Amino acid sequence: MHTSPHRSARALAAALTAVLVACLLSLTVVGRAHAAPGDGSVSDPNIAYVGRWDTASGTTAVANWTGAYVQTSFTGTTVKVRARDAVNLYASVDGGPDVFHAGVRGTVNLTPQPLPPGTHTLRITYRSGDTVFQGLVLDPGARTVAPNAPTGLIEFVGDSITAGALTDRLALDSYAWKTGERLGMRHTQVARAGYCLVGRSGCTGLSTQFFRTASTGGADWDFSRYRASAVVINLGTNDIGHGVSGAAFQSAYTAFLRDIRAKYPNAVLFAVQTLKKRYVPETRAAVTARVNAGDGRVRYVDTTGWLSDGADYEDGNGHPNEAGHTKFANRLAPVIGSALSGTAVPSAKAAAPGQPGDPNIKFVGRWDTTGSATAYTPYWAGAYYRVGFTGRTVQLKQRGTIDFWARIDDGPVKFYDDVKGTVNLTPAPLSSGRHTLQVNYQVVAGSYRGDAVFQGLVLDSGATTFAPPAPGKLIEFVGDSITVGTTTSQNARTAYGWLIGERLGTEHTQIAQGGACLVATADGCVGLERQFGKLNPNAATPDWNPSRYRADAVVINLGTNDVGHGVSSTEFQSAYASLLRKVRAAYPQAWIFALETFRGRYVPQTEAAVRAAVAGGDARLSFVDTTGWLGSGDLTDSVHPNDRGHRAIADRLAPIIAARIGA
Repeated sequence: MHTSPHRSARALAAALTAVLVACLLSLTVVGRAHAAPGDGSVSDPNIAYVGRWDTASGTTAVANWTGAYVQTSFTGTTVKVRARDAVNLYASVDGGPDVFHAGVRGTVNLTPQPLPPGTHTLRITYRSGDTVFQGLVLDPGARTVAPNAPTGLIEFVGDSITAGALTDRLALDSYAWKTGERLGMRHTQVARAGYCLVGRSGCTGLSTQFFRTASTGGADWDFSRYRASAVVINLGTNDIGHGVSGAAFQSAYTAFLRDIRAKYPNAVLFAVQTLKKRYVPETRAAVTARVNAGDGRVRYVDTTGWLSDGADYEDGNGHPNEAGHTKFANRLAPVIGSALSGTAVPSAKAAAPGQPGDPNIKFVGRWDTTGSATAYTPYWAGAYYRVGFTGRTVQLKQRGTIDFWARIDDGPVKFYDDVKGTVNLTPAPLSSGRHTLQVNYQVVAGSYRGDAVFQGLVLDSGATTFAPPAPGKLIEFVGDSITVGTTTSQNARTAYGWLIGERLGTEHTQIAQGGACLVATADGCVGLERQFGKLNPNAATPDWNPSRYRADAVVINLGTNDVGHGVSSTEFQSAYASLLRKVRAAYPQAWIFALETFRGRYVPQTEAAVRAAVAGGDARLSFVDTTGWLGSGDLTDSVHPNDRGHRAIADRLAPIIAARIGA
């Protein structure tokens, strides 16, 4: 058959069109599978999924287990979430309270009151119902931004107690959620009411189900999706009601620890004594077996005395109420934090009670805990440690001569002048029972005078340590001799930073040194814009690891000394902007307060640096006008506040900080 040239051309054109359409369709499919960053869809890489989520479809993300959440940042003034069907969820914007949205579906407005323009943060947690995330709806032209999420993650494994059963907000009220929040880490609860360690007679065993994607079903979880820094196991409460023998429990627990280790080679594993003290010898024996097998990153956690019968429980079956969960978290968080921060000796043999490396000793501030297992050194001003101990006496081992302050059981603070060796802190023995100790070394102008090296405690025969209750928030004060407390009666202890931390019930540390500037100068002024990120104010290395603790607030009071070292206004403003960026990178969720210096130096430049950062999307930042805070009677000289002056500063500044961080 003869085919005309025109018909051949039309056929060729049709074929080319078909190929083009196919290519376009292919591109469209690829576009759906790989969402553009910032569009708010389920596949948007700027949306972080914490916990065990099924995101395989690309259009829906299904939350498995309890306490899973999504996290992102976004621009614009409003944000909505798409829900497939009726669901109960909590949403927190800009680190604010978790607002409950009950029985919502469709497109849910999370910002009925529009936000100020800028970059905001969002976290969504599902409680019950159709726990399916279908993406976000943003303002026209707005986009998501990769969240400043911490790298560390804690996985809590347990039953109804770990899930927060019987509390008002369930997972959000549980000790697991509270512990993760307090440590500033990501967290997830692989927990469900009624579950056991050992699968037996209708009770699901987490020794098997832990390795699955969901609390029911047999699909394996892909452990490459995230790596836990710590795994906290609280199991055994329910096993006894299902006839699990001690031998079977111990064997299963030992194998469970071994199998978790295979999935998380570097995580610290914590085996928690159940609140009802079930299978205690067996749990301890499982930990011992793993340690003897060479696993030096397993810890047994003794919870004796953590909660009070009656007042801390919802019922008679061992379920804590909200206050009980808070107490639990207050005890557990320091144990985990110490082990993860490097204060615990990473060996198969745990440090003896009271010695450097004892996880029950909480070191606050920038301490060097890496150079020696027998001596820990603090840097910067206002560092301290806190520990609980039993027995009637306690002594402090000091390598060389030093001045320090010690306080026992919230009693009076006692000053020890030029002491060394083994220093008796209880010349009059205490009553028998549990006690607390806090020690901080004396600084002069921000430098420690003498040998500020902790070498451990001497306790009574048979006595031990315990992790005392500790505040859930921390404030970092950055400055010079004024922030150090120079010329006050007790130096760092009577400085406004220490006073504010104590008043607000927070941890506190003074990243400050006498004579320091913001800008490092050629004539030798230490520049905190450069040294803020260092372990030691007087050394270029090593860098400080900000994951050792997470500040909830950072207060900057710098500029008093720069004038005397020839720092120009332009240099100062540029350096201040740089310091704000460094602080934000270290503490993504902290509120930063930039104080006007009390002598009114570089005020326009400080304000300008703050305005520029806010305009750039940092919404958690404030300039603090200190005009009129101090009178002539509040100063020791023309620069340094006296005790009364520091109290006056604390009176003005503490409410400002508290209003932002909820302390």
